[in-house]
Amino acid sequence: MNLKTRRTVRKYTQQPVTDELLNRLLSDAARTQTMGNLQLYSVVVTRDAAMKQRLAPAHFNQPMVAEAPVVLTICADFRRTTDWCLQRDAAPGYDNMLSFMNAATDALLFCQTFCCMAEEIGLGLCFLGTTVYMPQLIIEALQLPQLVFPVATLTVGWPAETPLPTDRLPLESFVHQETYQPYTPERINTFYSPKEELEENRHFVEINSKQTLAQVFTDIRYTKKDNEAMSQNLLNVLYKQGFLKDGDLSNSIMPMIETRPEVLDCDVVRFQNQKEKWVAFVGLMNNRPYEIFTGLMDDEEGISLPKSVTTGRIIKHIDRDGRKRYDFQFENKRGYKTTVEGLSEKFNPEYWNYAKLISGVLRYRMPLDNVIRLVASLQLDSDSINSWKTGVARALKKYIPGATIDATDKSSEEEV
Repeated sequence: MNLKTRRTVRKYTQQPVTDELLNRLLSDAARTQTMGNLQLYSVVVTRDAAMKQRLAPAHFNQPMVAEAPVVLTICADFRRTTDWCLQRDAAPGYDNMLSFMNAATDALLFCQTFCCMAEEIGLGLCFLGTTVYMPQLIIEALQLPQLVFPVATLTVGWPAETPLPTDRLPLESFVHQETYQPYTPERINTFYSPKEELEENRHFVEINSKQTLAQVFTDIRYTKKDNEAMSQNLLNVLYKQGFLKDGDLSNSIMPMIETRPEVLDCDVVRFQNQKEKWVAFVGLMNNRPYEIFTGLMDDEEGISLPKSVTTGRIIKHIDRDGRKRYDFQFENKRGYKTTVEGLSEKFNPEYWNYAKLISGVLRYRMPLDNVIRLVASLQLDSDSINSWKTGVARALKKYIPGATIDATDKSSEEEV
């Protein structure tokens, strides 16, 4: 294959890509460069039609995902290396952004080596840049554990089309001698004018009702709004997969939000305070605790919920006089909505004041481990409220990946 004539193939024949051929290519591609000889990648091979249909929405239902004989999802993988370390009396420290970058680099090096080898023997490929747009869908479909993250997807098959090669910028546009050279207006014109004058690109501008090719990219294809939304989603999923910890999120994922949304998703956490059954409603924003309400479960003045209720919504309600309250709403097994009005009215006033303090530090993005330490350090007057604060700390601890509950937690607070 001549790299100067390589092309992206999106349509494939029915000729099968045999396991023998695919495994040989995957095995040979593993000779590519890798950090520390650790091979920080995994490849999930998808041939089953139903599985391809599950993956398709993550790639905006592009037809080649369902039609290609083989779909390969290449993942940054520190799970295998971490498990190896744990089973060999070594202490891994790979739950961080640097480790993700190293694993993603390994995975992409493997991906590119595989592409060159596969195209050399005549296979057609399409690299799907959509992999990191909605990674959670891929993670769920492929059952990827923590410390595994999809970074590239290839559709693979024997070509049923011969598309024209796409244009490329000249060498001088991306190679810098000794130091990085600024892109002056004259250099930009030199590098981009030939691209802009191509008939297919001029047509591209026309059909999108734009004035320049650059506007097609900024206003339609890769907009600021979409980039920011998908960037935040990417960080959130990196957190879920264990490559970011709570302290890493406080200044990066969630900007300060001055106005509380009218509706927040909510987890319901039950715990025991002394001999009484209590419940905590943990309001979530971007899957992180944003506020907490707690109250008695079974008291006549308290809150009674079916045991099956573990999630719901906290709704801020403002009446005509400007008074506000917070209601909890859930759906029962038949799909009917039930609303518990006035969560704050269910509280002992002293508990309510401490809950407001905890919610305040949560809303201002104090790292969760610090919030828990703050709660644990409160010096309160009665055994009952001290037992309550331990239950609250334990309810929050479940949102820290890898956190464990120690014996002192369990002695004073147990899920019921």
